[in-house]
Amino acid sequence: MRDIFGAIFPISPENVSSLFNQKKSAFIKFTKFKKLQRGSKIVFYTCKKLVGEGIIEKVERVEPKIAWSHYGKQIFLNENQYSKYTARSPISGEDRKMTQITIFFLKSLKRYKNPIRCIYNVTPAGRYLTQVEYQRIGKK
Repeated sequence: MRDIFGAIFPISPENVSSLFNQKKSAFIKFTKFKKLQRGSKIVFYTCKKLVGEGIIEKVERVEPKIAWSHYGKQIFLNENQYSKYTARSPISGEDRKMTQITIFFLKSLKRYKNPIRCIYNVTPAGRYLTQVEYQRIGKK
């Protein structure tokens, strides 16, 4: 398998500004992506465009209640959005089956001045990104 450089994760359009403009450094996701670690890149995707990126400083997997009680002020969602996200999947509408949420603590958050058309298929779960794929993004 090729080396994992990072990931592309979807983010809803209404949350882009809270992540980048309000400098909320904790991105949360129910995910099985286990290969992301300190130094990996996360590129954010919305409306078929890449809108920004950050570098992972730390990764934690905890129960959702613990995540909010410890890191709520850093999480990019407000409390109401967080409660809805952790209770039900925004895609299927079903109750969450995963018992732990992943918190990606980010540094060097950068919103792109001009969003970049995404050349990769991105599922609601996201997708891993190799260094070569990341470099291709910058050339578009």
